[in-house]
Amino acid sequence: MTMLWAWERPEDLRFIDPATTGVAFLAQTLTLENDEVRFAPRRQPLEVPDGTYLIAVTRIESIRRTESRPVYSPRQLERLTSLIADTLNRPHVRGIQTDFDAVVTERPFYRKLVAQLRSRLPANTPLTITALASWCIGDKWLNGMDVDEAVPMAFVMGADTERVRSYLKSGKDWTEPICRESYGVSVDEPPIEGRKAGRRIYYFKNTPWKPNDAIGNT
Repeated sequence: MTMLWAWERPEDLRFIDPATTGVAFLAQTLTLENDEVRFAPRRQPLEVPDGTYLIAVTRIESIRRTESRPVYSPRQLERLTSLIADTLNRPHVRGIQTDFDAVVTERPFYRKLVAQLRSRLPANTPLTITALASWCIGDKWLNGMDVDEAVPMAFVMGADTERVRSYLKSGKDWTEPICRESYGVSVDEPPIEGRKAGRRIYYFKNTPWKPNDAIGNT
């Protein structure tokens, strides 16, 4: 199934075919600051056809200022787990996804979060994460992460752009197995060459989706 990411803006996706296309929508943004978790729910409308496969996405951010840097406490871990698990209770949501660009020092905390979240979800609930493309090429920290898939974000890669694009164009695959179920691409960037066939594609767009967007050509 093709997936469209629907971020924090009004989205009218009633034109999609729910038999072939699902929607991963931003449900909330959670920000780690000191020993707190700041909660910002989605405020923009989202319209989809009946029967659309929905994934609730939680964006996790952390304050980098020294005086506000997170402590990654058990209290924060519990608050994050509770808020993320609660998104499964939204109407018609079938799965959960977390989006956290964790730096090296945050990785142990993120692994604990994923493990605790998995233990709280009903059996067979799809749990996925987004992954920086660099995490899927030679960076083994995702090994053993208890998720159904890690979606490699092959867009807005900054300094890694040419390295990752050349790597995939050469025919090589992601070295991390849980990255081999899907690709995340943007319709606002040139197509990624060398993608393996048969994998789920998540499409991102910086502006609201329209019926004539070039999905499938990216």
